[in-house]
Amino acid sequence: MLTKRAQGRKKFGRKNFKQRYFKLTTRDLSYAKQKGKESLCTITLSDILAVERLQQESFNKNNMFQIIQPERILYIQANNCVEEKEWVDLLTKMCFSNSKRLTLYHPAAFINGTWLCCKSNNERTKGCQEVSTSVDHIQTSSVDVDRELSRIHALCVTNIDRFDNVLKACECKAVYPGDRLCLPILIEDPKTTFITLSTLREIIYTLEQEHRTVLRTIARETKYGS
Repeated sequence: MLTKRAQGRKKFGRKNFKQRYFKLTTRDLSYAKQKGKESLCTITLSDILAVERLQQESFNKNNMFQIIQPERILYIQANNCVEEKEWVDLLTKMCFSNSKRLTLYHPAAFINGTWLCCKSNNERTKGCQEVSTSVDHIQTSSVDVDRELSRIHALCVTNIDRFDNVLKACECKAVYPGDRLCLPILIEDPKTTFITLSTLREIIYTLEQEHRTVLRTIARETKYGS
């Protein structure tokens, strides 16, 4: 849950702050009143021009950041500074390749007909500060996909017992909520967590079987060829 400021779609609507459940996918960012409820607004990631922190003086609130869109700006308050940084960093990385990404932005809000940062009265004026990370400075590195997949596979196999423990905890909390006999693991949504981990565990077992088959084939071919 994050706190957002109304985007002002209605000319005379109140621009107050409300808590909303945010959901991020590879295509868009949306928010709803509660988890599982219909989305109130969906923002396509390709339409995001920049994601930057917002100066505290704008609304006298900490841990705020802004999602700049072509026609409006969405102001959001995170629950703490760590969460704020995570959202800003993640959204920035996901929107790096946007063709219309800004190079300048306003670090403060436009309130009562004035940008608090540069004191301009023109809401459409260009930003007064460079974005924190420019597209020209994206750090790229070559990734050995096979090696990374092998590393992830090894980590999953090594920690398969932890998967099983969490699955047992999910089952217990779903059937006996509040029971002290359940493992002391904090799980916000036992049902969804159980489904996700069960699917992941099946994939791990399948990969492990295929991995062993490949190793046996390599060993057999090596033996015959030696």
